[in-house]
Amino acid sequence: MRTSIFFLLLLLLCCLVGLSSCQKEEAVDPPANNGLVEANAAYLENFGTPPQGKEGHAYARVAYLPLQDSPHKLRPLPLFLFDDQDQLKQILDRLVSGELIMHRESDLFNPFPEDLKLTITSTGGPTVSLSISTVKRWSGIMLYTGVSALTETVLQFGAVDRVIILVNGEPVPQMPEEGFSHDQSMLVGVGQPRLMLLTGVWDKEDPDDPKELLAEFDRPIKVKKFDLYEEDGSIVEGNYYTSIFQMAAVVHPKHPDRYHEGTILRVDWDVVDELGRANQGSDTLPLKRLEH
Repeated sequence: MRTSIFFLLLLLLCCLVGLSSCQKEEAVDPPANNGLVEANAAYLENFGTPPQGKEGHAYARVAYLPLQDSPHKLRPLPLFLFDDQDQLKQILDRLVSGELIMHRESDLFNPFPEDLKLTITSTGGPTVSLSISTVKRWSGIMLYTGVSALTETVLQFGAVDRVIILVNGEPVPQMPEEGFSHDQSMLVGVGQPRLMLLTGVWDKEDPDDPKELLAEFDRPIKVKKFDLYEEDGSIVEGNYYTSIFQMAAVVHPKHPDRYHEGTILRVDWDVVDELGRANQGSDTLPLKRLEH
């Protein structure tokens, strides 16, 4: 399974903040944070104040995807951008690529055809126009949910209140003449934090042993408890951190040669997000492989 390029970028570009535990080696205290992460209203409403960076300027935004069991409903996902130019295009490119689905068991799904090409043809005034092309069949519920996801994702930008969408040169069926508008009834809350994936990061120049082990969550979280165990119940020794955008708990293992793609590990976790939504669990997962 291809792991999300977006989440890989976040986790590899981030600095790390130490987690304390008497069972693990003590991590070095991080330098003071001097960066700024700017959030828009959609991000703040769904995820609260974003974690601030060590340096530089980042932007907290959202994208919407439909639910597997309720395709007419959409849920927001957090996105972090590092460039203030063409932010709408950055977000829509990630949305239609399918890379925001982190694993096969996700309760969200990607409604967009693999060959879909999207162009923003107009951003003037309160209306954004999108032109979409695909040779694959895109109709029924997949078209409906895809158009809805695009519309709500575009409308997070406050100056926009209408979205016009053409598919293969034709207006989307039943689109109002003035375009689609915001539909609050389609949106659902994000609920409790979720553990999404357990990933190892291998360096291409040193492909034998992973340099990091990552427990990835679906949003920025504050860690109340995090322990990683081998199958025999022994703790994974090393330095424990969280990523700077707090989307993952990270371990730099003391004995990286013990861990390989597919290694079964147990994650014991207890986390809370910025808006006070808490969750905990004990999950046994195979280690997925990332290379950079």
